Amino acid sequence: MSDEERLVAEIPPSLKYLVDEDDRSNKQVVISALERELGVNTNDSVAVIDRKIRRKEERLEQELEQAREHRDRVAQLKDDLDEIRELREDKVDEEGSYEDALDTLLDEMEAGDFPQVWATHPRVDDIRGEHGRSNEEVLYDLKQRAADQERDLLNTNFMQQMYADTQRRAGNEQPVAEAFGGDGGDA
Repeated sequence: MSDEERLVAEIPPSLKYLVDEDDRSNKQVVISALERELGVNTNDSVAVIDRKIRRKEERLEQELEQAREHRDRVAQLKDDLDEIRELREDKVDEEGSYEDALDTLLDEMEAGDFPQVWATHPRVDDIRGEHGRSNEEVLYDLKQRAADQERDLLNTNFMQQMYADTQRRAGNEQPVAEAFGGDGGDA
């Protein structure tokens, strides 16, 4: 096995002519030209090895930098994922807490503590404040939950007294499950 490697290159015809006219072999001309251009002597193998070492060190540094950047991106993605999972858990906990608050108010309504609630009722307003929902959304969710659970409440339990009385006189009072449940209508 030889300590030489083959180099193939295309050169302009004028340079080829000069190489052919030189008394040296093509190999000798090319080696001499490369040594002058690169500033190294073929016999100076340490310089060649040093150049190879520098190139490999540069390549290694590039790869290490890419690995650090990749590791940083992976760490950031992991942090983002953990944050989103935590947000989801908070939302699930909050939703359970919201539903518990609705159930508590519905229990109080059935017990007669609050026979009437409406969008601006203080208890509805309390739930809105605790859970960051609108009063209308809280009232809607209360009616929906009462209907879904088939609570012993009427559609008029979710109206201000004056409006509820009007609905009763008109014969429009019915269980909330019928008024709000099956067809998705509003009580």
